[in-house]
Amino acid sequence: MAECHPVGFQWVMKAKRRGATIIHVDPRFTRTSAVADIHVPIRAGSDIAFLGALVNYIISNDCRFREYVVNYTNASALISEDFQDTEDLDGLFSGWDPEKGQYDPKSWQYRGVEVSPAAGHREMFSGEPRSERGAGIAAEEHDPTLTDPKCVFQIVKRHYARYTPEVVQEVCGVAPELFLKVARALCDNSGPERTGAFCYAVGWTQHTVGVQFIRTAAIVQLLLGNIGRPGGGIMALRGHSSIQGSTDIPTLYNMLPGYLPMPKASYDIDLAKYIEFNKSASGWWSEFPKYIVSLLKAWYGNNASAANDYCYHYLPHISGDHSHMVTVAAMADGLVKGYFVMGENPAVGSMNASLQRKGLRKLEWLVVRDFAPTETAEFWRSAPEVVAGDVKPEEIATEVFFFPCSAHTEKDGSFTNTQRLLQWHHKAIEPPGDCRSELHFVYHLGKRLKELYRDSLDAKDHPIRDLAWNYRELGEMQELDAEEVLAEINGHSLPDEKPLSAYTELKDDGSTACGCWIYCGCRKDGVNQAARRKPKDEQDWVALEWGWAWPANRRMLYNRASADPDGNPWSQRKKYVWWDPEEKKWTGYDNPDCIATRPPGLPPSRGGPGDRYPLRHRSVHHAGRREGVALRPERPIGRPASDPLRAAGVGLEEPALRAAVQPGAP
Repeated sequence: MAECHPVGFQWVMKAKRRGATIIHVDPRFTRTSAVADIHVPIRAGSDIAFLGALVNYIISNDCRFREYVVNYTNASALISEDFQDTEDLDGLFSGWDPEKGQYDPKSWQYRGVEVSPAAGHREMFSGEPRSERGAGIAAEEHDPTLTDPKCVFQIVKRHYARYTPEVVQEVCGVAPELFLKVARALCDNSGPERTGAFCYAVGWTQHTVGVQFIRTAAIVQLLLGNIGRPGGGIMALRGHSSIQGSTDIPTLYNMLPGYLPMPKASYDIDLAKYIEFNKSASGWWSEFPKYIVSLLKAWYGNNASAANDYCYHYLPHISGDHSHMVTVAAMADGLVKGYFVMGENPAVGSMNASLQRKGLRKLEWLVVRDFAPTETAEFWRSAPEVVAGDVKPEEIATEVFFFPCSAHTEKDGSFTNTQRLLQWHHKAIEPPGDCRSELHFVYHLGKRLKELYRDSLDAKDHPIRDLAWNYRELGEMQELDAEEVLAEINGHSLPDEKPLSAYTELKDDGSTACGCWIYCGCRKDGVNQAARRKPKDEQDWVALEWGWAWPANRRMLYNRASADPDGNPWSQRKKYVWWDPEEKKWTGYDNPDCIATRPPGLPPSRGGPGDRYPLRHRSVHHAGRREGVALRPERPIGRPASDPLRAAGVGLEEPALRAAVQPGAP
């Protein structure tokens, strides 16, 4: 972090000067290690065993934040009597179908709860990922004493008992004494008066089991009461100033803006089915129809109406895995004709670079946008295969188009950082020569395509022909007004086009348009909220008037958990939001992540919007997803490691179940 995220690391050093304990878990000894209080040289890829041992230590030594765990997680929920763990089935969880090679999650459900098809009964397989969310599932039966063998807490306790300091030594290469030092430090810095945070980057995310690493850390933080409280959480250190923004809007093949799933070809056959399979029974996802209809109105304008499902059928419907490496393999097989590479350099920067270059050689055309010609733009003449004489440039038929791009100092726009904070940057100088912004490139490409298909009657051309593509052009370069695009993302009412102030104003009847529901409010009252720069000495430490954070300018998700069940701060030292009995509403330093007028002690309603009340919202078990009950190591792809956990009944080849906590998710 000290080397790759130096600006953020200044706050780590400030915390250290104030007495914080810094623990650095990394195979290498880096500049971060040099200033850390504890450095743990862990074996690469063995993090699940290390984190699992932390879970075991917390439970075995009764270090959990009991009141938090009972009230703010699903630890007390009772699971179906049919559920069996890996100890019972020689490394498999109940529900495994060897013929299909997948799990039936029926036995993982909360006791007495029937699950709708939207919540997990549809077929799940790697070729076509199912919906990321379904009907919200709430447990009906609980054991607040956490002693019932079938409650989530006891299941987690049994599952993680195998992860001992000795196992950590064997799997991770970390001495038991060092592991125990970390465990004690973490537990000592958690509870009503103190919190601890996890920070991770590509050292976790780039593993094939990276999701498991992060979700195991989530279990640790839930047990310690470190979610939704100041100084806690699990923070992804993004590798670029707006990687978070590119995920939000997004650049993922299976997502639409605001984490709406891309329609699946086999079952999201119309708008009604798409909504059915993705709408949740409660919480903000119960308003899913408003988000997708408003997005379609933003994209297709007057061409989108209830009569034509708001042009839902224009959206691509994915039929399989279209992720990066799968696409590269298809390129190498000659199945992809053209490829846009914008701000990436896969010829040397992606895994299996030789396969990347082989794929590039099979294209008909390649478009590269970057500051200067890269190895990808010049693969046809400077690739190692070409230099070695194994491939001749004249044998490569790919036509390459290189477009120089503008730097961030040469264009207006926004960055969205790790904490979901939008900050606006203004153009300082004009771009030189032929350099243009991404907005300019995409807009003018779309403009030419629309002109090309303007009179087409072919149905496949209608999604481009009917796009709402009317933007104001500025200056001789015909650059777009970036704030006008921000206004479209923020959303407006129809037909008067008044800016929306919050996503709670979105409608599903076609009377609102919004390019990304979680960003709704970033241009409240027609003012660019991301451009605000109120000095720190003119506001409190949370600084709600510096930039704008999604959703609803909320700087910490799940912040209702920063107060106890009665609405009082767990401690004055860690107060953040709390219930004001005189005003009869939630107040504090941040915008409360719950219904502001709902008093403490009132259980969440069924099916209502905004049920962000934290009771059992953060899960160490999720009954409706494949990532269900607990975690165990899953052998990383291509790693022929030994199996020290086989004796504990853990099979590494089968798909693992995972915890379902998603810190930072909307």
